[in-house]
Amino acid sequence: MDDTMIDKETLKIKAPERAARAAALTVAAGAVACGVCCVLPFALPAVALASAGGVIAWFSGVQLWATVLAAIIVAAAWIWIVVQSVRANAKPARSTIYMMGIATSVLLLALFWSRIEPLIVQALKV
Repeated sequence: MDDTMIDKETLKIKAPERAARAAALTVAAGAVACGVCCVLPFALPAVALASAGGVIAWFSGVQLWATVLAAIIVAAAWIWIVVQSVRANAKPARSTIYMMGIATSVLLLALFWSRIEPLIVQALKV
């Protein structure tokens, strides 16, 4: 018999050995299923919060640019409303004025937030 030839008897797996392998595979699959079922609800929120933290950190880096862009957009919207009102010789709708008032208020809040935030934090400390 040649060394490269494998004996057919060694390839045959006996019934008790097959049962042991099937049991081990079943137990391993059960362990994985239980691990996913029990660990995932704890790990998923942690991963989501870590990702959200990265996104928030990115937004803090672009705050200046976003605030400047928002100021330009709000100013352009006010100019557009005035130009359209003059062209149409009519007052703008109340809802337009209300929405632009809200947009302007939020913009002013964003512009002065660095001065307002310490006061709010101080007031909330117990």
